[in-house]
Amino acid sequence: MMLSVAEVFGGSVIGVILTGICDDGKQGMAAIYKAGGLTVGQDEASCAVYGMPRSWAEQGSVRRVVTLMRVPDEILTATGYFRKN
Repeated sequence: MMLSVAEVFGGSVIGVILTGICDDGKQGMAAIYKAGGLTVGQDEASCAVYGMPRSWAEQGSVRRVVTLMRVPDEILTATGYFRKN
């Protein structure tokens, strides 16, 4: 799904990866990143399991790494709904 979304919507896409095991979605997140979309990963300190966020960060396809509590702000800022002061 992420590959298709990146292909169709390009730089307008926001990909978010939260805590989890394995490396699900690495190709999709890389496609969103290469298309110019915003990619956000949860930081290690706030993850219960740092598997998926780590795999995406290691491949270099995460533009922003933030705590779980900051993820909504990143999305709202990117969409223009919320501007940080």
